[in-house]
Amino acid sequence: MPKQVYIAVGNHTSLAGIHEIVYSLYSCLSEEFSVSLTRSVRKDSVNIIIDEFSRFSDSVAVKKMKELYPNTKIVIIATEFITPITLFGVELIKTFNFFGSLRDWRMLLTDALGTLFGGTPSYTRMRYLGFLRALEHCDLLVAIHPPILPTIAEALAKFGPQLTTPLLVYPEIGPLSATVQNRLRNLPVGFTMTGTRTRYRRRITRKLIRTFRRIGWFLPVYKYIPFKKGFTRDFVSKYLPFMKVTATNASPAGNISRLYVHDDPISPDYLSAQYNAASPQFLFNINPPQSANWPYSSPMRILRAILIGQMPVITKRFHDHALEDVAAMWDGGTETAVELGTHQFLDRGAWLAKYQRSLAAYDRQAREANKPFVRAIMALADSLTETTTDVAPARYPVLHHAGQHR
Repeated sequence: MPKQVYIAVGNHTSLAGIHEIVYSLYSCLSEEFSVSLTRSVRKDSVNIIIDEFSRFSDSVAVKKMKELYPNTKIVIIATEFITPITLFGVELIKTFNFFGSLRDWRMLLTDALGTLFGGTPSYTRMRYLGFLRALEHCDLLVAIHPPILPTIAEALAKFGPQLTTPLLVYPEIGPLSATVQNRLRNLPVGFTMTGTRTRYRRRITRKLIRTFRRIGWFLPVYKYIPFKKGFTRDFVSKYLPFMKVTATNASPAGNISRLYVHDDPISPDYLSAQYNAASPQFLFNINPPQSANWPYSSPMRILRAILIGQMPVITKRFHDHALEDVAAMWDGGTETAVELGTHQFLDRGAWLAKYQRSLAAYDRQAREANKPFVRAIMALADSLTETTTDVAPARYPVLHHAGQHR
């Protein structure tokens, strides 16, 4: 019988923002382990927690669990970059994802003024501080993106002395489903974008529309999709038997704002259902950075496009994650617009076969790169002196927030 691993997601308000990370974890662990989603941390078990500790009570919950049940194993998935804020060469503080854009400085000023007059620190700052607190009780730290590792090295040395070298996890995609292949063959040429509509991203998409118009493309070519619109009432009613979640607080438009997780094993049906239920309007999914000086790629956004059945498109190659190699490139030029536009009229068979070969090549790299992570989880599972399925004691805070053979 495979050993049990839990992904505790109660510190997230929605699965919408972390589903690609859940997919990444399941895809590389499912061959060796039974992987279950759970709302709370499980005592005397291996618990994987995706970083989101902006609420003080969540890091306290981890601390309490380790104090009550020292045999409990905590694996934290780091998703953000620790960055210093400097002024005239002097470091002021550290936080998450501060890259010196005008938007970053505006948010920092607003945060500083609010704190000065008795307000609370910003969400980003609170999340950073919570991450540091949780590190003190972590048995294994894993990052979803290679560039995260050097940014957390100092924090690791200070707050995680018991930790070994942090590891990486890569999503393993596997063969494309019939639904995904059908979308890649038949969706009309055009671009969708999810995520925050920053000033830089708006500039990129406005130029995209203008460029396609210059080559005679007067059909709709771009649509912005709010991130959570992938989770709808129709999706839940159709796939609830596979999902093992309950939807509540649905808006009038049918978008689910909160998902409560049952403690059941994840299945391939659970994973594929969420992406098959999406309704992408266009063939391409464009992923510009948040700002012109944003220094890293966004592999989880690329992954989401792949799993939904769109071709991921990037606007800059950072050469920091293998998933970049499967994405198409948008450089704003008319020649590129013409090349991408040919997919409206050409048979896509040869293009799809080439795309699938690139995904298979990526998967081979990912499986090899994931071996240290799988071995580390196995070592934690082997170290448990007892097995239990009991949940954390209710009197203590509970976390809340959203394979191949080796």
